[in-house]
Amino acid sequence: MSKEFTILYFASARDAVNISSEIISFPSTSSSLSLQDLTNLLKNRHENLGKILENSMFAINMQYVDKDDESIMVKPGDEVAIIPPVSGG
Repeated sequence: MSKEFTILYFASARDAVNISSEIISFPSTSSSLSLQDLTNLLKNRHENLGKILENSMFAINMQYVDKDDESIMVKPGDEVAIIPPVSGG
C-alpha cells in the first residue's frame, strides 16, 4: 500500500505554491498525520502558504473537517483540499 496522500490547492493557496495539486509521502516513521502536523509540513515546504493556511478550510476526501479537531488524521490515499476564504465583489 502506498504511503502517500494528495493535496489539492485552490484560489490563493494555488497561487502561493504555483501548483494545483501535489502528492506527498508520509514521513518514514508514520502512516498518518494530524491536521496540525500537515499544516506544519506544508508551511515548511511552501513558505508563502503560512498565512493562507491559518484562514483556510480543509476537506478530506470531499468532506469538510474541523482543522482544530486533533482527532482528525490524514491517512494513505486521502485527498486533502485546502480551500481559502472566498473574496471578491
